[in-house]
Amino acid sequence: MVKNFDISTLILYSLSDVRRTSHKTGAQTETVAPHCALVIRKSGRSTYKVGKHEYSATAEKVLFIAKGTPYSMTVDKAGECTVVEFDVADSQLERELEGGGICEYVTTGDKNIQKQAKSLLQYFGLRGPAYFSKCFSELYNLITQISTVHAYNHSLAGKYGLIHASVKYIEANFARQDLYTPMLAEMSGIGETYYRNIFLAVFNMPPARYIQLYRVEKAKELLLNTGASVEEIAVAVGFANASYFCKVFKSLTDMTPSEFAHKCGSLG
Repeated sequence: MVKNFDISTLILYSLSDVRRTSHKTGAQTETVAPHCALVIRKSGRSTYKVGKHEYSATAEKVLFIAKGTPYSMTVDKAGECTVVEFDVADSQLERELEGGGICEYVTTGDKNIQKQAKSLLQYFGLRGPAYFSKCFSELYNLITQISTVHAYNHSLAGKYGLIHASVKYIEANFARQDLYTPMLAEMSGIGETYYRNIFLAVFNMPPARYIQLYRVEKAKELLLNTGASVEEIAVAVGFANASYFCKVFKSLTDMTPSEFAHKCGSLG
């Protein structure tokens, strides 16, 4: 299984083909890659198998297939796809992908990648003056764009982008008692474990703890600015009952809600 091969280091040798495909759902093929290839889907989904490993080509993930890779492919959902076949003069590729391999690049549907692939397809199809040099330039730009977007999506800033909408949802709906990690992960379009890992990396705490902290901060505002009872505030910020609210509040502030209101209210 190949991970994290930097395709921006590839040295292009020749461009064999650029084509748009739209196989029907359920279509299958089994072959050995005659050239290196990029699989760039605008829509739909196809699964590639190499031995025991599976790789998915979607609008959010571009695949790079090394020359000589034996694989089987199944179209899970029909859609538009651009395939670019080329050869490289690169000893690093031969060392790292000996015997072939497939790499996934998370692109999250980046429009510039789709635009670059379309431009390459057009130049290759026109076969006009100096088209070959222009195609090489477009392919290098495409590879650079894929590599750049993939690197960003694996940076901390990029990872936060994946969960940003769900964090804003928490902040706008903190009073709901059904704010659970599986729902938030589904909202973000990623798996629950991956969602939790990203959350830990960004906020240094799991989603459940973040929700508790946010609710307690809102509770502090209500304790200082309203005459509502502890029971009323507990429900208002999303806790099932006052007892659990008080337990969480003290674990985070070392004070009960009443102690906080008395101490901080007198200071104000």
